[in-house]
Amino acid sequence: MSGIKKGKLEGKRNNSLLMDCFGGSKNRSSKCEKDFRGLLEKVRLLQDEMKAIMCEREKESRAYERDVMVFAFKEAEWKQEKKKLKEEVKRLRKIVEEKEEKIKGMEDGLLLVGEKGEKSHNWLLSGNTSFWVEQMREERLWRDEAVDKWKKLYLAIKTELDDLIQKTQGDGLYWKAEEEEMIEELKMEVKAKEDTIEELKARLALVEREEYKRAREVDILRQSLRIMSSRKTVPSFTISKSKLRIVKQAKNHKVPSCSSAW
Repeated sequence: MSGIKKGKLEGKRNNSLLMDCFGGSKNRSSKCEKDFRGLLEKVRLLQDEMKAIMCEREKESRAYERDVMVFAFKEAEWKQEKKKLKEEVKRLRKIVEEKEEKIKGMEDGLLLVGEKGEKSHNWLLSGNTSFWVEQMREERLWRDEAVDKWKKLYLAIKTELDDLIQKTQGDGLYWKAEEEEMIEELKMEVKAKEDTIEELKARLALVEREEYKRAREVDILRQSLRIMSSRKTVPSFTISKSKLRIVKQAKNHKVPSCSSAW
């Protein structure tokens, strides 16, 4: 009886040990699972952040390319306008030169006619002469005004165009430097994010290995407890069989004694 009680006590102790082991492993497993989910969430957030940064940089790059194209179109239009203005100035200059030659010829003719005689001179100084002189003065004034107007317009457009080209080229260089700096910052940021992701992946792999190791230890412990419990039940069974054999022998021994008494 003492052996049976002792076996029951050891069985209860083993069961409590098994429950403690399983309970501790369950807590550790839940903690590892929680850490694993947290790391996965961090990786997902970092990937989303990287995607957002890449989209923003792509939008800025497209906007810069669009501005460059617009400037190229405007520059082509300004060059065409400049060419038209040059042709217009050239045409006006030719007209002015023709007018000057005509006026010079008329003045030379007046001088020649004046040398021929006072009579001719008085005739030329009549209404026809005054008309031609007035017309020449008006043409010269018109010529001077037209030349001055086109000269001012040409200089204003040229100055504005040169300033705009210089400013745009400076902005282009500034944009280019800023874009290169932005690209370098983006590369460094992406590299840092990749390093963080690699570190998190390594930590995840370590957690998975530890989880597998703990599961393996629990399995081994479970098998050991199963073997120990099976070993404890076998002696009690053999003891009960030996007791039954002794009882049977006692019964068989008592029966002959009764027959001999009769």
